[in-house]
Amino acid sequence: MTDYLKKSDDYNNADVASVFDELSFWSSRFGALLFKHMEIRGRLRILDLGCATGFPLFELAHVHGPSCQLTGIDVWKDALERARMKLKVYDLSNVQILEADGARQPFPDSEFDLIVSNLGINNFADPEAVLSECWRVAKPGARIILTTNIKGHYKEFYEVFREILEASGRTESLEKLGANEDHRGTKQQACELLQRTGWSVGRIIEDSFEMRFLDGTALFNHSLTRFGFLGGWRSVVNTEDEEKVFGVIEEKLNAIARQNGGLRMTVPMLYVEGEKS
Repeated sequence: MTDYLKKSDDYNNADVASVFDELSFWSSRFGALLFKHMEIRGRLRILDLGCATGFPLFELAHVHGPSCQLTGIDVWKDALERARMKLKVYDLSNVQILEADGARQPFPDSEFDLIVSNLGINNFADPEAVLSECWRVAKPGARIILTTNIKGHYKEFYEVFREILEASGRTESLEKLGANEDHRGTKQQACELLQRTGWSVGRIIEDSFEMRFLDGTALFNHSLTRFGFLGGWRSVVNTEDEEKVFGVIEEKLNAIARQNGGLRMTVPMLYVEGEKS
């Protein structure tokens, strides 16, 4: 029971330093919502769907303790290599990491007691297929917990984007912008998706936070924007119009920031539980 007393960490080891603090501010807010509300029990088989570099997989392993067995899956090969390196540092014998597609999981029926996906549902190519597959691998009575950013995300940015497109008469781009904003879905759509795939919807918790930036230039150059959002925003306008349109948007955001003492972007959060009855 006191194996933890036998372990020591070499803080001169670059691997230890590299995993000590890597969680993004963005993911941490949804993770905090997850761990605030989820029930923690022992002797569970837990699946982290879309574990990437290891969050929330390793935190789930830490808080649930060694009586639970955890599996993390993702299709992002390089991220999984990073997670495996962390696993060596954390020395968690009850965790395994697999490269696998959420829509075609390599597990038998009724394998897991708990399935968790933090910020995964918006990134699945076919979320209905993924949640159906989750239902298959879940034990009777198992829970699924999803966190996601729903429609209303960065509404202040979308208002400016829409205003610029309307002023320039880009009707086709306005339709694309609406589709880009809508793809995150609503609370009702998330619940309906769970129900269509066999889950009974349980607790639903809504929250929000703000991302703050000095100005539009800071927003566009933020790594979160580049990795997570910019590709979708760029797809709204024709390639030959990109530089002009985004230049105008940036100028408008910078003007708003000067007037208001910075930019604030709203991020609505949804926590929803399902159960396999």
